[in-house]
Amino acid sequence: MPDVHLLVLIHGMWGNPSHLAHVNKIIHEVKGGVEDSGVELEVLLAETNKDESTYDGIDWGGERVAEEVILLTAVSNHDDSHC
Repeated sequence: MPDVHLLVLIHGMWGNPSHLAHVNKIIHEVKGGVEDSGVELEVLLAETNKDESTYDGIDWGGERVAEEVILLTAVSNHDDSHC
């Protein structure tokens, strides 16, 4: 099982995840898959903070993104346990 590095993409105020869709695409094209070093890059395009919820502040926004990361790692760990 390769080591996994997590890159979290988060847009700015009044933004939405589609604003980073092209960045996400380029990252997957350039760094997708497992590298020769055995490191896999996982990219999370944060979905929970968008539009008006960006005005909630960095603390609430950070809490929501942290929940996304926890969910992603829980799903990844669950998937790995079935190997």
